[in-house]
Amino acid sequence: MIPSFPVFVSSTFCDLQPYRHAVCQALHRIEAIVRGMEYFGSLPETPKDECLRIVRTCRAYIGIFAMRYGSVDISTGKSLTQLEYEEAQRIGLPSLIYLVDEERQPILPCHIEFGEGAERLRTFKALLRGRHVVSSFTSPEDLVAKLTQDLPKLASRNGVEIREGELSKIIAGLPRIDWLNDERFAFLKTKIGEASRSLPDDTILREMIEFLLTGDRLAAAFLVARATTLNFRASIDLLMEIETKLKEVIERGYQILNSSGALNAEPLRHSQH
Repeated sequence: MIPSFPVFVSSTFCDLQPYRHAVCQALHRIEAIVRGMEYFGSLPETPKDECLRIVRTCRAYIGIFAMRYGSVDISTGKSLTQLEYEEAQRIGLPSLIYLVDEERQPILPCHIEFGEGAERLRTFKALLRGRHVVSSFTSPEDLVAKLTQDLPKLASRNGVEIREGELSKIIAGLPRIDWLNDERFAFLKTKIGEASRSLPDDTILREMIEFLLTGDRLAAAFLVARATTLNFRASIDLLMEIETKLKEVIERGYQILNSSGALNAEPLRHSQH
């Protein structure tokens, strides 16, 4: 639990809504006070003035950045997200910075900014990497897992008492796929069989299985489309075939465990969609 610890969550909005939602839910569960654009409501102040005012009421700053620079403030020529970051640094807020993993996380074209905005974003990210030890993220679950471990350490360094029992429960409840070791992957590969031949190598197959087991079908589809010559529709067809085989393996596992009276579904519970 992190009581009386207001945190400002900064990001672009439309492209990162699932990530913001996951982060806010995780922060609520550990009773941090969450402040960000979702909580402004209808206010007389301009968005910039209100954003910066709220930043100044917080004790920590979380910056989440993907492939959009965001809405630009006319008077400064900077995005609101950059202005929020600069205000947090001006008043010395402890900061956690997360950048999307551009090599591992497929991104919808509509969520990628081009032209001048893209160049400003590259410059801004270079500044962030130069000033902070940044973390990369892929899925919302991956972001939450990292944040839930990072924030308590940051809060503790700033004099906030942490009850580890509560935190351990939150971390234990996060989706995890670390049970997919080499032996289990090899087993699943044999069960998938011919369907995996369209993929260039085992690295892509394993990453695709991990996405499917955490319920992120869209990321899996983009991964396949990017890594193969298949178009998006064919990639989805391939994923449906592989997902069907994975479900057969999981259902068979449940049957075996149930019949033996030793059901322990914890390693498999995050595999269901």
